[in-house]
Amino acid sequence: MQNQKKKKVVVIGSGVAGITAAARLARSGIDVSLYEKNDFFGGKCSVIKENGYRFDCGPSIMLMLEIFEELFEHLGTSMTAENIKVLKCDPNCHIWFSDGNHFTTSTDLTHMKQQIEGFEGGGAFNSYLGFLQESQQHYEQSITHVLNKDFPNFGSLLRPRFLRYLFKLHPFHSVWQRASHFFRIHKVRQVFTIGSMYLGMSPLEIPGTYTLLQYAELTGGVWYPCGGFYRLFESLITVGQRFGAKYHSSSPVKRVVISEQNKVLGVTLESGKFVEADAVLVNADLLYAYENLLPEDPSTAGISTRGRDVSCSTISFYWSLSKKVPVLGIHNLFVDDSFGKGDRNVYWDPDDSVIPNFYIHIPSKIDETAAPPGKDAVNVLILVRNLEDSTTNDDITSRIIAKAREQVIFFIERRTGISNFKKLIENETFHQPSSWQKTFNATKGGVFGLKHNFFNILAFRPKMRHENFSGVYFAGASTHPGAGVPTCLAGAKLSAEEILKDLGANSSWSKPSSNERSLFDLLMQGNTMVALHDWGSVSLIIMSFFIFVGVMSYLKQ
Repeated sequence: MQNQKKKKVVVIGSGVAGITAAARLARSGIDVSLYEKNDFFGGKCSVIKENGYRFDCGPSIMLMLEIFEELFEHLGTSMTAENIKVLKCDPNCHIWFSDGNHFTTSTDLTHMKQQIEGFEGGGAFNSYLGFLQESQQHYEQSITHVLNKDFPNFGSLLRPRFLRYLFKLHPFHSVWQRASHFFRIHKVRQVFTIGSMYLGMSPLEIPGTYTLLQYAELTGGVWYPCGGFYRLFESLITVGQRFGAKYHSSSPVKRVVISEQNKVLGVTLESGKFVEADAVLVNADLLYAYENLLPEDPSTAGISTRGRDVSCSTISFYWSLSKKVPVLGIHNLFVDDSFGKGDRNVYWDPDDSVIPNFYIHIPSKIDETAAPPGKDAVNVLILVRNLEDSTTNDDITSRIIAKAREQVIFFIERRTGISNFKKLIENETFHQPSSWQKTFNATKGGVFGLKHNFFNILAFRPKMRHENFSGVYFAGASTHPGAGVPTCLAGAKLSAEEILKDLGANSSWSKPSSNERSLFDLLMQGNTMVALHDWGSVSLIIMSFFIFVGVMSYLKQ
């Protein structure tokens, strides 16, 4: 057994899920080779450094700390052992309204009581506790029945335990509807729905289940890793190397090679080199991979139509300031009064009069290594149309970049009282839809993968294994369970477990997560008594669910 040849897995792409899955597979005794097209690792979680300033390229809000802790535990280590120090951001976020009002969120209940009752009046704190209680249900049941379970087909929606909680997850309501159930003041509703922007979605469109984001933030807190978000994934690469994983930068993959029997053989690099593999995990942009890396296959023809479901993009500025700006917090959201008032698009359109909603992150407020002494590093993120939704398919012009910059600076000064903010900017770099597309192969420049509306979650979301090519798997923002760093970590775990199971290998951490059978599975296997016992308690839910899906499918046509 000791001389048995190791199974080989190739990972394409070094985003969150790719780096994580590579480390998990290597820890489980697999011969892993990861190939990244860029000369740096991390994907949109990479780092930007300019003259002593450091910026997180993409994600900057660390939620669900327990998922990160679990990951390192499964790898036989801990964040502390890997010299990763995480700092709690308090308050969580500063929210700046268009009329000059200001709200700060925190895990401190006394603080939240004062803030909420200042807007909603006496007694409103009980509504907040009710909102937290419902959101807790969304969070805990989603962790158990969604993040840790695969949904490979529609039959998997009929797992008895999942069905029992289906309506309690409020997937048929929007986040805005759930917040409106508890709060009457528009600004307070904005406070507890603005988190939908973390996934590039409108609170009027994203399922109510996603109030779990607010619960995670308001009870578990917002954290930041010293050295930046990339520090986490730099450490995971080190851990993976410790177990023998090999990481190759500046090594783009040209093609996944499939045999005549539809079995994966390996990959061909742009250099012409062929790399043999027993399995290939694709962490490249999903639609890009189907169009450019995989052979055409009739069974997955529908994937190409998912282009209409690509999320919005961003204009992201990275500003080096000449001095600190005390009035701004670590995390800041600038929200216009129109947010939540009927328009399902949350992105800024430079061709109309819509005032942008934007996010500002200042890592140097909590981590002094992010900027030179006495100065601040500032990240600004504005949601904008993806390239297909733009008025043209060309790059965002310098005029639009200039207008975005002008608008952000204007509203910073107007709402915070900071004067001459523009003069503080010593240096600027930025990402726009075309650069997201060029640098990361992000289809249409969409930065959140596919959208997270009802028909793009659970069994409706693209699968983590190819339907026809044996040995080809996927992980990342566009596959189940979806976008967001903790979610991609969970998805990487599920994909790694599927690969290990198919290769006949055991995971180094636990038994596979996806082990609950659906009612269809039970019936098909002849376990009729068990199935009928559960069927009696959930048949009404099943009927209602499919009636709803049928109606929604008809209306969507």
